[in-house]
Amino acid sequence: MADIAFERIEVRPLAGSLGAEIAGADLAKDLDNQTFDEIHRAFLAHHVLFFHDQALTPQSQAAFGRRFGPLNRHPYVKPLPDAPDVFAIVKEPEDAHHFGNGWHTDLSYTEKPAYGTMLYALEVPPYGGDTMFTNLHLAYEALSDGMQKMLAKLTGLYSNARTYGPNAQRFKDGVLSMAVSQQFEPGRVEHPLVRTHPETGRKSLYFSELHMAGIKDMKDEEAAPILKFLAQHAARPEFTCRLRWRKGSLAFWDNRCTAHYAIDDFQGMRRAMHRVTVEGDRPF
Repeated sequence: MADIAFERIEVRPLAGSLGAEIAGADLAKDLDNQTFDEIHRAFLAHHVLFFHDQALTPQSQAAFGRRFGPLNRHPYVKPLPDAPDVFAIVKEPEDAHHFGNGWHTDLSYTEKPAYGTMLYALEVPPYGGDTMFTNLHLAYEALSDGMQKMLAKLTGLYSNARTYGPNAQRFKDGVLSMAVSQQFEPGRVEHPLVRTHPETGRKSLYFSELHMAGIKDMKDEEAAPILKFLAQHAARPEFTCRLRWRKGSLAFWDNRCTAHYAIDDFQGMRRAMHRVTVEGDRPF
């Protein structure tokens, strides 16, 4: 990472594992190609980028997202009325649940999970509400050769039921302002537990604890200890970084090699974000 040269932006690594703060880019403007290229290179190198002191409208946030590819329209959460590629993530003081409160990678329950997610802070509590990220490249590389070989043969089952199904608690107990846009349809998809990054060729775990439903061709009791180990292993502190939000911050993370966790430690306070998601491809 240290040998990458940047001329238009300043890249300040946040932790040894992943994450960097980016200065020198006004994301509300139409970025020139060199600045965009440097942001893209920093994204591949650090996996999570943090831009502070931004002044974004939903339209300018979506425009920045489109520089990386087509945008995803969430299958369940309603978009903003005047920005169909953007939706709000809001926790009101009376809400009992926080959206994204558990380790996951976005849209892993779909055939083509997200490439990247851009979350922009409109309103943040005076403390709490941080987001943690973990580097799934490092988590994979820290495994023994034997475990890597075993996992390479396994296919994970990912489901939307735990987060959007009729028994899911997030829309029963809280997140009241985030309306589901259509009726839930149960489904499972299959993705490898080890995937190859399509741009760098680097291998990583592909693990989304919130959305894991099992392992293909295994009984639940056989899969459970493997999934429990992976959940604990992927969250080891040396693989992680932590973002403390402030108003005007935008985080952009690579869902192909990271997982994240929105910490729910700000009861009785309000937090409001806008999310844009870049469409991904099928893990391999």
